[in-house]
Order: sequence, then C-alpha cells, then structure tokens
Amino acid sequence: MARAAINIVGATGAMHDLTSLGGSQVDSYRKDVGVYCITGSKGMVPFPPIDQGWGYSLHPSENKADVTINFDADLLTVTVTMDGESYDLKTMITLHILVPDLPPIEVPPVVVDPAENAQAEITRLRAAADYAIAPLQDAVDIDEGTEAELATLKAWKKYRVALNRVPDQEGYPLAIDWPAAP
Repeated sequence: MARAAINIVGATGAMHDLTSLGGSQVDSYRKDVGVYCITGSKGMVPFPPIDQGWGYSLHPSENKADVTINFDADLLTVTVTMDGESYDLKTMITLHILVPDLPPIEVPPVVVDPAENAQAEITRLRAAADYAIAPLQDAVDIDEGTEAELATLKAWKKYRVALNRVPDQEGYPLAIDWPAAP
C-alpha cells in the first residue's frame, strides 16, 4: 500500500486535489450534511509516530468539529459534527489515506551499440585534442612557437593520430586500448 493525501471541499464533498505515492483512482462526494464518502482508497494511513503525518487535518477555524471515520466494504466515510449536530465544513478536510501501489513499470532494456559508443568517445576525445592543438599550431604557423610548444604540439598530434586508428585495433569495439592524452 502507498500513502496519499486528499483534500475534500466541505460544501460539496468534491475532491480538491490528491497527492499520491501510488494509485490515483480516488474520488469523493458528499452523501449528506457532514457526511463525506471516499472511493478508491484502502482506508486511512495506520497510526505511526505523529511526526510522519497520519489521520486528518481541519482548517484551524473548524478545529472544534468532531470527525468520525469509518472504512467498510472499500468505502471510507467521514462524518463531521459540531456541537452534536451534523456539520458541513466551510473549508476542507485533508485525509491521509492508503491507496493501491502502482504496478511496476516494464522498462525495456537499453540496447547499447558498442561501435556507436566507441565512435562517440573517439569524437569527444578528438574534439579535446583539436582544442589543444589549435593555439599551438597558430603559434608555430606564425613562427612564434617555442621549443616546448613544438614538443607539445607534436605530442597532441600523435595522440590525435592514435585516436583515428582506434577502429583499426583488433577486438574493436568491444576491447579498446585507448591512447593516453599528453
């Protein structure tokens, strides 16, 4: 069973809203003065420690009303009286109820294409290499590259060539020996 909270409008008995951790096939109606019926529930949330929220709550302006709750034959009946007389709430009542658990959702297994994943990783690593190479190549192209920049540029270009050769490896795409970035 899952928990839910339903707000019932006092004047009409209509469901104002439902917050559910399970099924949502819950409805309500006003049967008579001060008598509200809830269908689709499995009764009230059983008594846990008070800090977990259970039972019902009324608007503070109507907290002197007496509430009796009965669950029989899948019908939850809430009877409200004030000073011994049947009483239609002027605001609403919030009930903490039980509802059926949602059925498990069948999620089809995700089919992963190893070649597609490998190619996406090559593309990602290649973009990083291209990003590192561009400013180094610019410095070399305008004859301002230092010896360290030339060495770094060469290392990145070797890495990029190794990435382009990954699909040629034996066992690709299931077994890949990824080159190390400089």
